[in-house]
Amino acid sequence: MLRFGQHLIKPSVVFLKTELSFALVNRRPVVPGRILLSSVSMTGACALGKSRRSLVCFRGQDGPEAGQTVKHVHVHVLPRRAGDFSRNDDVYEELQRHDKEDSPDKWRTEEEMAAEAAILKKYFQEN
Repeated sequence: MLRFGQHLIKPSVVFLKTELSFALVNRRPVVPGRILLSSVSMTGACALGKSRRSLVCFRGQDGPEAGQTVKHVHVHVLPRRAGDFSRNDDVYEELQRHDKEDSPDKWRTEEEMAAEAAILKKYFQEN
């Protein structure tokens, strides 16, 4: 298991692990394909993920005033599509609402997350 702030992360939801970082699927993504890139330690470097979206939004939060809820260095990667929000910056307002409404009954199952991680893992396997 990996530590992600106050959370223990099961290997089944991790699709990439390097010496300094790991990437995992999100238990309650605000947009399909949202992933998290995290350092193995509380500080450090991150990796990049692939997506079938037309563009990507990176979101980092450092400290509770910035909206950080997990005390661990990490970056949110949000795949985006043209028109997914009526106003492009509405994604940030939706993220704030989304993060405030976090409760276990809204989380995806471990099986759902493991299935997504298995798909993403194929992008990073060595040929």
